[in-house]
Amino acid sequence: MGTNTESYDNHFRKTSKSEYQVAVIGAGPQGILYASWLKQARPQLDVVVLEREEKPKFKIGESTLSGFCKALRSVGISQEALELLFFPKNGLGFFHVDESIENVAEAPEYILETFDETFQVERRLLDGLLIANARRLGVEVIQGARVDLASSQLSDRGNTIAYRHQQQKYKLKSNLVVDASGPASVIARHLGLYNKEDVCFQSNAVWGYFKNVNRLGDRQDWQNLAQFSRDEYTQHFCFREGWMWYIPLISWENVPDAQSDSMLNRFIGSEELPTKEELATLHGCPEEDVVSIGMVLRQDRDPKFAQGRQVAFDHYANKYPAIKEMLEGAELISDLYGTEQPLRARANIRGYAEQITGDGWLSIGEAAFFVDPLISPGLTGGVATAYFAAQSTIRAIDNNNFSRQNFADYESFARKLYEALERDNQLVYMSFNHPEALKLIQRFQEIDARRHFNQHIVSDYSLADTNVWGILNPIYQSLQKQLWQIMRQAEITVGEGKAVKEQSIEDYEFMVSQIQAYLANYLDNHLELTPYIIQNEATEELKTELVCID
Repeated sequence: MGTNTESYDNHFRKTSKSEYQVAVIGAGPQGILYASWLKQARPQLDVVVLEREEKPKFKIGESTLSGFCKALRSVGISQEALELLFFPKNGLGFFHVDESIENVAEAPEYILETFDETFQVERRLLDGLLIANARRLGVEVIQGARVDLASSQLSDRGNTIAYRHQQQKYKLKSNLVVDASGPASVIARHLGLYNKEDVCFQSNAVWGYFKNVNRLGDRQDWQNLAQFSRDEYTQHFCFREGWMWYIPLISWENVPDAQSDSMLNRFIGSEELPTKEELATLHGCPEEDVVSIGMVLRQDRDPKFAQGRQVAFDHYANKYPAIKEMLEGAELISDLYGTEQPLRARANIRGYAEQITGDGWLSIGEAAFFVDPLISPGLTGGVATAYFAAQSTIRAIDNNNFSRQNFADYESFARKLYEALERDNQLVYMSFNHPEALKLIQRFQEIDARRHFNQHIVSDYSLADTNVWGILNPIYQSLQKQLWQIMRQAEITVGEGKAVKEQSIEDYEFMVSQIQAYLANYLDNHLELTPYIIQNEATEELKTELVCID
């Protein structure tokens, strides 16, 4: 890396250039993976990443899925390293809670069991690991670089990017600029091309970090079998106004930057990894009793978010007994991530760039679109756009053509992926109207996802993986669109007669009947791809046999 024995400022002055083939704005996972894939494919390319923050710090977005972890492995970050640093995650769990459910073990439940081992990550450490690895591959990463687009020029004949670093102004030239700035979406917003209005419904989020939570993994009173502890799933508590996430973490936040940098270097380019005991001895034992808990609320159904983050969180934490029981005695951590606000909030979180590519530039990841954290699409969908864009970039470099027209295939892909992910997301939200609808939609979405994973399990990350969960397969698309029509119309029909606060699951029985009729054959014909159903049906059959014997 070259930064272990000299100051970063000296390193910056020695290595920084003024001309690059590609400049990336943002050193989050999408931008760093995009740059890393370029350097792997074409080591001779000059690639720079301009990151606003001087050091990786807190970001929301802790839940990973198999596609993202596969992408990490493709650039040289081992599964063993991830196992040492992060909390294990083995699928997605869903509980349907309402006012009648006294504790979570009584709630109707569905588990989308793991495809392979993934993780709940603390982003400061993950982002630091990715940056260190990118530098190993030869990517230049300039941290503390604040891009000034008003003083920059974008063109397919070459870009000039102005930025400030350490109170000094700089300019660099590049053939292509890639916006990987996340929801900030700096290029689209600069050009007036970012849209938060034209969405089916908006979402607002409020979240915090807790100790002394009544952990799901400690309970023994579950009605159904799961392959792992309930703590090893990203858990969703689903109710009519939205949902709550539950994500246990291993927090390294109290490890100083210098120590975390030293620690991460041990994971880069080395076949011999430290043990957990060695990490604890050298860097301090991380705090494991931390749970990320947040509410994501439908703006068309929730009246509380506008009254303040604490009001909104407390309202739903007390309205639904299963949530209240789990949080009884829990302590909200006020200073874990250096904020004076123990609860954080973000309004109007859904949005997309109306134009994803332009002459001399393109957007990837959440700079291109931000769906919603429900079912954890952000990192997996984001790296899919990053990989597809990297392949399009290589072609553009070979053809020396950086016009918008030359990136038409990428823009078409990203637009289709956004629309498909948004529909999938909305299907799950609308399924919260009835516990049986929630189960049916999860089974439907799992089938194509597991089949797609099984088809590509032994291959390296490739264009096939950019078809996230098989979501772009024509048969799935056809079924998905029809289900969306059924469920959207049901919400409209019920809403014409009753306000949301007056609605009950009985009002949506007709919707469940329509979904069952539409999906019955599809679900029955692919039972082998829904292991939660198989393992619990087998248990019920065994119980029945034992009753008969008695």
